Amino acid sequence: MTQNFEILSKGVSARKADLILLILTSQHIDTHIEKEGKTFHILVDPEDKKKAYAMINAYYRENRLRKVRQTIQDFSISPFKSIPAFMIMGLLAAIHVLCLQYDIHEAMILKYGSSSLFIRQGENFRAITALFLHADARHVLGNMAGLLIFGAPFINLSGFGTGPFMLLLTGTLGNLMTAGLYRTAQLSIGASTSVMGAAGLLVAFQMTREKKSFSRDTIIPLIAGAILVGLLSQGERTDVFAHIFGFLNGFILGLLFFPLNRTIRSYLKEPTALSITLIIIVSSVLSGIFWGNR
Repeated sequence: MTQNFEILSKGVSARKADLILLILTSQHIDTHIEKEGKTFHILVDPEDKKKAYAMINAYYRENRLRKVRQTIQDFSISPFKSIPAFMIMGLLAAIHVLCLQYDIHEAMILKYGSSSLFIRQGENFRAITALFLHADARHVLGNMAGLLIFGAPFINLSGFGTGPFMLLLTGTLGNLMTAGLYRTAQLSIGASTSVMGAAGLLVAFQMTREKKSFSRDTIIPLIAGAILVGLLSQGERTDVFAHIFGFLNGFILGLLFFPLNRTIRSYLKEPTALSITLIIIVSSVLSGIFWGNR
């Protein structure tokens, strides 16, 4: 053992030893290290020991994994690095093209579009299938752009399986709530409910990663998100309530999801979450076929 030095941390890993050395060196605390097997002992001057403890504790206190500390995770939120998002966009485009190609576009909307009248009669599958249908090329391209801007970053944050599942969940709940509000046969289609849900989830992410529980900085993302919903809900054929409910569902679910993100992902693996999402979608389509043959 180095003369006149005392052990500060004993039996730490190489990675943690490097981190402690970096912290103490930055504070000009003379530090020595001894290796024992595969672990290391950190030693400091007795006069600096109290200060060294304080510096290390301060570092961990400031960088503690509270709720969600996605900033220290190794991920990219670039929308162009999300393969699942591009696959979803491709699926939306393919469905629209095939419906036009086989001249079944209007029939599919009537059979699978979200409508209060039909959902109240038990056709709950419409809240899911309506997310994959679009009125025209402009409609589907707009929602594909929305998925690229909002959906892809969220999928990168949450995972290739959990991300699509959460987008499907927010869109479905948004359609169900919209159907509960209306009492007409009005049909609603499009992935915009899920797009707004993704926006709400990202707002929740920004709010939950703030250190303070409530401040001006934490409320700004919510205000920005609300303004965004308003700007993107313009248009004669836009279902405003579907946008609002999609955003609110995403925001509320995000406030629950992100603080529990690590726990959820430890139990629900990404392939499992993706499989559940696909099973729900396929089951909804099959339910529509079965219902139509009743």
